[in-house]
Amino acid sequence: MKTAADIYRFSVDPNSDTAAANVLRFVGRDKKVLEIGAGPGSISRPLQEFNGCRVSAVEIDEKSVEILKGFCEQVWRRDLNAADWADGIPERSYDNVVIADVLEHINDPWSTLRRAGTFLKPDGSIVVSIPHASHASILACLLNNDFDYRDWGLLDRTHIRFFSMKNLQALFEAADLKIADFSFVLKHPLDTEFAETWKSLPPRTQAMLEMGEFANVYQVVIRAMPKVPQDTLPGRILHERPAPPLSKLRYIAFYLPQFHPIPENDAWWGRGFTEWTNVTKATPLFTGHYQPHLPTELGFYDLRVRAVQHQQIELAKSHGVDAFCFHYYWFGGKRLLEQPVLDFLADPTADIEFCLCWANENWTRKWDASEHEILMEQVYTPDCLRGFIDSVIPFFRDPRHVRVNGRPMLVVYRPQHMPDARAAAELWRQRCREEGIGEIHLVAALTHGNTDFEQFGFDAGVEFPPHNVRTPSGGFPQNHQAALNAPQPITGQVWDYAEIAQSYLTYDYTGRRVYRGVFPSWDNTARVDRRALVVQGGNPANYERWLEGASHRTVMERDPGERLLFINAWNEWAEGCHLEPDREFGRGFLEATRKVKTGHSTVEPEWTPSFAPADPVAEPAPLPPPVPAAAEGPQPPAGAEADLQTQMAVKVANVLMKHPRLYRAVRSAYRSTLKRG
Repeated sequence: MKTAADIYRFSVDPNSDTAAANVLRFVGRDKKVLEIGAGPGSISRPLQEFNGCRVSAVEIDEKSVEILKGFCEQVWRRDLNAADWADGIPERSYDNVVIADVLEHINDPWSTLRRAGTFLKPDGSIVVSIPHASHASILACLLNNDFDYRDWGLLDRTHIRFFSMKNLQALFEAADLKIADFSFVLKHPLDTEFAETWKSLPPRTQAMLEMGEFANVYQVVIRAMPKVPQDTLPGRILHERPAPPLSKLRYIAFYLPQFHPIPENDAWWGRGFTEWTNVTKATPLFTGHYQPHLPTELGFYDLRVRAVQHQQIELAKSHGVDAFCFHYYWFGGKRLLEQPVLDFLADPTADIEFCLCWANENWTRKWDASEHEILMEQVYTPDCLRGFIDSVIPFFRDPRHVRVNGRPMLVVYRPQHMPDARAAAELWRQRCREEGIGEIHLVAALTHGNTDFEQFGFDAGVEFPPHNVRTPSGGFPQNHQAALNAPQPITGQVWDYAEIAQSYLTYDYTGRRVYRGVFPSWDNTARVDRRALVVQGGNPANYERWLEGASHRTVMERDPGERLLFINAWNEWAEGCHLEPDREFGRGFLEATRKVKTGHSTVEPEWTPSFAPADPVAEPAPLPPPVPAAAEGPQPPAGAEADLQTQMAVKVANVLMKHPRLYRAVRSAYRSTLKRG
């Protein structure tokens, strides 16, 4: 006869997106853990082996108890339905209490959850995984009059309690617990134990069921903490934000806070200076040159006004942007342009995910060709680096902070500027461990010739177009400035958007954790006049093509928890680089973002070049080895040798772009992939 030791025995891949893997991420490393309802140790054992945790367990099944004794510090055999089940278990001594797929099996999950909180240290947390009763496959069973119980899964025959999102929220609130973080485990109905039932429904019924905001949420993993009177941060509300698409593709837009006056800019550039000062003075350099870029519905806003950021958030979320990455200016203890970011942190109603990008460049007068005159200098002493990470830790604690596999993410714009970036990274990691943040996810922007995030001890890199662009032949995009008949010589570069976008799409990051980036348009004439880099052809249709291609490759290259795509930028108006509505295209770039994100892109595959087309892309250029830290000048992105399968996949994708009908057929299949993951 099968027991719990047989039914609930499974292996855990810590890099997967399963409920068990998410439990491991939420617990973290080197913790003292109590698992309640541990079964045969399918989660307790990897907590010990992968996370280095010290684990004790509570379990009723006799066979499972004997297995647990082999690797747990203590094991108590208890019936969770008994009133005295917690007697003898030491209280307030654990960093984490884990209750994985257990609460649905017991008579009074509310009391059990409340009692579990008494085992925690003051800064401890409870990690719970639980099935979602409103998954589309369960609704399909009801409509099909076939509510068949099984040995495991959503309709495990031993389940006696069922929870949907609002009920889960109420469960934790009744136990005086604040939800600090959560993760949805997504499964399409065809990937569940109810696939045959799902197939039996008419397509129209399937489509209706999939319209639900949480239709594909199979399980929910929650990290919660006891409520304390002095806590000012609100808990997270499960049902306020819809679940991400099955692909878990997240769009993160870089966000510039320089739209309000500060004393330093008043002194350096004139009283009242903001980014709008540069934007409005731009003039066209040649016939057909789109300048100046001017806003429409948001107007010439001032970020000291809180209503502005709320409008931005509403626009972003309704068009598929999941998070803002705020540029963060820190100079050896002095912050600049910090008010919009600090106001966001203090405003829990600003409901969008976010992260920070440390803009660790010296501030110079390079806008007026005096870049050797330093206005604010970066300092990298150990004390300054420690002060920097301490200033960021309050942001890491915020429940809205972007996390990759449970780790708060920090982007650094130029890690190559730090004398010892690897030592800085280790200092930051250790400081975050000491402060209870746990592990962090460090990302190096691939800018100014740097292509090697690994040399810095970082976890990932992120493209930052137009930085480091190279064509399939290994050179720079063609400069078209000589053909423009400009009234005055253009000393900068004039590039074709289609050539740049297609070049980035040939890069292969299968072997390296590099997040792709795109831009809607680019033209920094407003900052440097005739020395500008002008990219012609930055229109919503071309942007939609690039975004769709980058999204496709992200889904192919990255695991679900790492499917991040960065957009440069939300509001870089002086660089002609913004998703925010403008007078030329209105909401065109936002609508293109929404269509790609939801799998409803209708743009034709043919690019619209602004100049005579370059030679067709035959195949991706080989990726060179990482650039040494001391190298100077623009360099192509680094990458490991792609395996044969990946090379063929990219080559086929590039060939398909030349055959619209065939491309549309393949694109349709890809959109199904985006929806199902």
